[in-house]
This record gives sequence, C-alpha cells and structure tokens, in this order.
Amino acid sequence: MILTTIVAFIFVLSIVVFVHEFGHFFVAKMNKIFVTTFSFGFGAKLLRRKIGETEFVVSAIPFGGYVKFAGESDDDSQKTEEELELESFVPEYRLYRNKHPLQKMSVVLAGPLMNALFALIVFIASLWIQGVRVHPGTVVLEVQEGSPAAEAGFQPGDEILSINGEEFDHWGELSMLVTLDEQVESTFRVSRGGETVTLRLAPAFDPEDNLWEIGVRSPLPAKVGDVKKGSPAEKAGIRPGAVILSINDTTVTEYAELEEFIHPRPGVPMEFVWEHEGRRDSATIIPAGVDASSGGERLDVVKVGGIGIGPPLESMRIPFTDAVSYGTEGFVDLVYAILAFLKKLVTGKATVRAVGGPLRVGIMAGDMLAWGFSYLIYFLAFFSLNLAIFNLIPILPFDGGHFVLYGVELVSGRSINRKVQQVMMQVGFIILVALMVFILFVDIFNLFS
Repeated sequence: MILTTIVAFIFVLSIVVFVHEFGHFFVAKMNKIFVTTFSFGFGAKLLRRKIGETEFVVSAIPFGGYVKFAGESDDDSQKTEEELELESFVPEYRLYRNKHPLQKMSVVLAGPLMNALFALIVFIASLWIQGVRVHPGTVVLEVQEGSPAAEAGFQPGDEILSINGEEFDHWGELSMLVTLDEQVESTFRVSRGGETVTLRLAPAFDPEDNLWEIGVRSPLPAKVGDVKKGSPAEKAGIRPGAVILSINDTTVTEYAELEEFIHPRPGVPMEFVWEHEGRRDSATIIPAGVDASSGGERLDVVKVGGIGIGPPLESMRIPFTDAVSYGTEGFVDLVYAILAFLKKLVTGKATVRAVGGPLRVGIMAGDMLAWGFSYLIYFLAFFSLNLAIFNLIPILPFDGGHFVLYGVELVSGRSINRKVQQVMMQVGFIILVALMVFILFVDIFNLFS
C-alpha cells in the first residue's frame, strides 16, 4: 500500500510539475527568450542533458521544478562565472530582463494557465474515452404521495422515454431535461403496459432539502460497483457485482441503505451477507475511518465509516461534443468549488483540517489508484487545477507575485527598485516557509488523528 501511494504521488506530481514548467518554457520560447535550464525538482542535479540551447535536468528534490532564463537579473554580483560567460554570448533582445513587461507577464502566467488547461483537457478526454458514469435504467420504481408526479398520474413501473422532446437515457439526465420552474410544465412520454402515455407536470421546490423535486424515484439497488484494493470489503471477499442482502440481520434493498448503515459506524464490526454469481457469503467487516466533508454552514473534516465499495453505476459512451460540454461544465464547477473553499477558509467558515499538503496529496493519490486508474486520472486534473490557483497567490516567489511585479512595471514604466524586490522576495519566502511548515503540521495531525 505504501509503495502504491509513493508511485501514485510521483506519477501525479511529475506530470503536474512538468505541465506547469512546460507552460513557462513554451511561452518563453514564443517570446524568443533564451532558456538556459528546464529542471524537474530542485537541488543537486542528478541527470542532465543539453538539447539545443537548453539544459534539461532531473534534480534531487522532486517537490517542484523551475525554468531558468538568461538575464533574469541585472545584478552581476549574484551570478556565477558560467552565467556571466553565457550572457555575454546571448543577444540583448533575448535576455529576460530586456523583454517588455507584457511579455514577462505572459511567461509567468503561462505556468498556472497550462495547469488549468491541462485539467480541462483531462476532464474532456476522460469523458470521451471512458464515458460518463450514470445511474442505469429509465423505469420509475416509486412515486411520492402528493408530489407533482403523483398528481400528474405517474405510476410505479412507468418507463420514461423522453422529456420535453429529448430522449431520456438515464436518471442523471432528469434534472437537466426537466424545466426547473414551478410555473412551467415539462412533458413526459412514458411507456406503460405496451402503450405510450403523455404526462405533464411542473416541479416543486423543497426549501428543506434546497432541491427541485417531481416525486419519482428509481433508487440504486444494494449492489456493489467498484471495490477499492486493500479495503475491508476486498479483504472480506466482496467483489464488483455482488449484491448485499443484509447487514446485522437487517435486509437491505437500496444502495443508500448501505451508506446509512456504514457511514455512522467507523470501527464497529458489522455482519454482512451478500450474493455473487449464485453463491452466498457472509463475513464480519469493520468499516475503516474515512475523511469526509461535514454538512452545514461551517466546513469541517469528519470521520465516517467506509468499507471500500462504490455504487453500481454504468459507463455510457458519449459523442465528443457532449464530452466537451460535460467536461467544461465539470471544470467550471470545480473552479467554483475551490474558490468557495478558499473563501470559507479566509472567512473562518472552514477548518484548517480541510487543508492538505504533500502528505495528504500523496495519501489521496494512493487512495485514488487503489480505486482504479481512472480515479487517479481525475485526481490528476483536480490537483493540477489546485496548483494553478495556488500559484496565482499575489506574493513572491509565486507566479502571481511576479505577475503583480511586472504589472507595476507596465503601469509605472520602470522596474521596481532591486532592493525593494529583494525585500519582497525575502518576506514572501518567509511567508512560504511558514505556510509549508503549517501545512506539514496539519498533514501530520490529520495523519495521526
């Protein structure tokens, strides 16, 4: 498990760092800047190879990377003899310090933007290649009494064919195809007993759940989808496709009932009975404690029970245009979610326990790989987007700090005094070190809590 975590972490970090630094490198080349070094990692250079004018390096400390340009500084006293000799041969127009502020702003912004673009591409490509995970089936199993659906005449067993003229393929489309307005009716075509029936209804808003509802349900069965490697469920012998029959002698029929039993009971032994490929088995399983977001106005991290099983969703292939649409929507939703979390963190409405550093990232990467490679790919996009936003913090040495620095140069028409820059860099470095120590402390606290 430790080896899996290390491999997953290195895989994620390597790709995200490479994408980030490649963004800086590519835009620097576009602006005809002389790039001396492209390094994955910091510290001692372990592997190096010169291609063209640039030396590509793998360094000893793998937590990050850098791209170095000729003429980044005009302070010759801070340069090595090798750097001075190199710059003497580089044309003045190719030195970084001589570029227009807009060009330098584009270079520093390219890293975060490349990370964000990479996340978007991963979302779209994954949906196109793997399809979307959907709640299968289109048959209504339950109709809530007194609901809009009951008043419209829906009956259990109705198969929904289309909504507002659009073909209905799976339950995930319900909220997308129904017009969410109490004053506007949606038209349903349903199959009932071999006949096609047309029903019309307007949804009702439930302020308690903050949801629009029409009152039809088709709950997922108590069937196992994915199984996490090394989880309590896998160790007990539960495999994908198994149907959970009972927990502690209580019969279960819906997947939601599994969560209701397991989530409140981390560390509590429970007797599971399941059936798979015609064979009935049973075992005592102890749910592991899993980090989860708390509900309510204040965001906190709570422990819930988990045995390492996922819902019985099915993959459905979609056209590339739909992959672009759904992928972009998921990307935008994730951006809003990250920004909302940062706002809660700044305003004190989120606990610092929700913050994660290298240790948590590594553990999460290992967990995702244990669920399956497709989960790790989505985590890769998530981490890349987080890195993009994190790097936009407007203090040095982050890209956002350099962007502000060159923005001031653009507006004022002159560079900020070298001593002022040094002070800004020192202050930013102190803040960065303090932030890293704090995050590491939070990581260790979360690991052993």
